[in-house]
Amino acid sequence: MNANSSGSDAPRGKSAAEERDGLHFAAVIGGRRLYFQAFPTQARFRITMARAWEQRTEALGSVIRLDTAQPGLRVCAPLEVEWAEKHAEKIIDEAVSVWKSIIRGCEA
Repeated sequence: MNANSSGSDAPRGKSAAEERDGLHFAAVIGGRRLYFQAFPTQARFRITMARAWEQRTEALGSVIRLDTAQPGLRVCAPLEVEWAEKHAEKIIDEAVSVWKSIIRGCEA
């Protein structure tokens, strides 16, 4: 028997973190479509982006510390740092707005 198993096959309710896992949201900021993906048990969104004329997405970074008064943007795409810094306030504001709506839904 698995150490994490309770010995019961009864369905269990999902935790708030599991409810957020895999949630995706999109916003257009600075001419680019950004996709926000929630992570279970973490107060952050992974952000990928797509330019309107491209059929693929690429990683931009993460908005972290969404459960604090000081969320921040961390950029992992070196060629996008300047663009991300220019639009950081809007990116963070959108992430915080989405985070609050998710948390509100989980608390209900």
